[in-house]
Amino acid sequence: MLKGLLQRMIGHWPTQQAAWWFSNTPNGLMPVISPLTALQYTPVFRAASLIANDCARARAEISDSAADVLFRNPNRYQSAYEFRRSMTLQALLYGNSFALINRTVGGELLELMPLEIDSVSLDVSQAVPFYKTRAYGDVPASSMLHIRGIGLDGLWGESPVRLCRTALTIMASQEQAQLESMKNAGNPKLAFVHPGPLSEAARQSITDKYLAHHSGSTNAGKPLVLAEGMRIEKVSSTLDDAGIAEARQYSIEDVSRLFGVPAHMLGETSNNAYGSLEWSGRAYLDGCISHWLAAWENELKLKLATPFDSVLFDVDFIIRPSLAEQMAALRTGVEAGIITRNEARARLDMPPINGLDDVILALNMGTGGGQTNLGDDTSGGTINDFTS
Repeated sequence: MLKGLLQRMIGHWPTQQAAWWFSNTPNGLMPVISPLTALQYTPVFRAASLIANDCARARAEISDSAADVLFRNPNRYQSAYEFRRSMTLQALLYGNSFALINRTVGGELLELMPLEIDSVSLDVSQAVPFYKTRAYGDVPASSMLHIRGIGLDGLWGESPVRLCRTALTIMASQEQAQLESMKNAGNPKLAFVHPGPLSEAARQSITDKYLAHHSGSTNAGKPLVLAEGMRIEKVSSTLDDAGIAEARQYSIEDVSRLFGVPAHMLGETSNNAYGSLEWSGRAYLDGCISHWLAAWENELKLKLATPFDSVLFDVDFIIRPSLAEQMAALRTGVEAGIITRNEARARLDMPPINGLDDVILALNMGTGGGQTNLGDDTSGGTINDFTS
């Protein structure tokens, strides 16, 4: 049983793709970009893993107890974190991810079985769409947890890697060109100028000897001896060192636009300041993570619980302010009578203290009579009671 599950879980790693994973692009050919090979490039890997990890660690609470228990323990072989991370990562790269909802004969939720990407298709030829699977045959939509990316019909997600393959191919080509340059010890493109005529064989001999003794990292720093009045000229390139750096920066920004992850989270910090970094954390939540969590929320309501149940994700870890900022905000809330002092302590994960459950007002926010305690406590609490 375990062997079969693991085979199904990793079945989307075909032999050809796995072989490509460890191979280099042949010289002169453009890199081939697929949802799997795109992960070879650090900006894509960082963006996809960041989104998948953050969606997985967002603590979820479902009001339907049975759905909540299943979502916390999806199957015997994966933790909830691993299950949500792999499902989100597949949806990010391929546009879709699938898990069979296994129920008992009586209809009780039993487990969520992840399925490989290429083993599931959606049949819309009938009045009610259903899924065709290689391992379980025809499966009704109500028994398939389907996390999908954006799609034109709303039923099937499109892979952002395939849709934006041109931009990713440009990025891959830049890395390939830089790799070839490093294989040549970073030497620029050179022209050997001879004062006299040279035969084809002589030109080929000079080229071969130079490549044999001065290309590759092991030959870096070796002296170059010229004879017969030969000189070397550097051939200008459309992409010098500065141009390559700018092109790579633009590719990182392209990946940022593709996945909705701020560029500084992908390692590009040249144009960021502290204020913009703080703002981009909120932008990352509002413009990226919240959309994927909404996809999870609606699918859970539709397939595991009911549309009337609530699904809440705790994302405080993404936008949690510093301790000083929290203290300042809580003090303002206490002074304005919005929260009690014990409620403020709860926000800081601190235990309550007797006598701090009443709402108080700062003296300068009173209604004229100097009354600052709005609860039943007759101790005449003032703002000084915030830490008492």
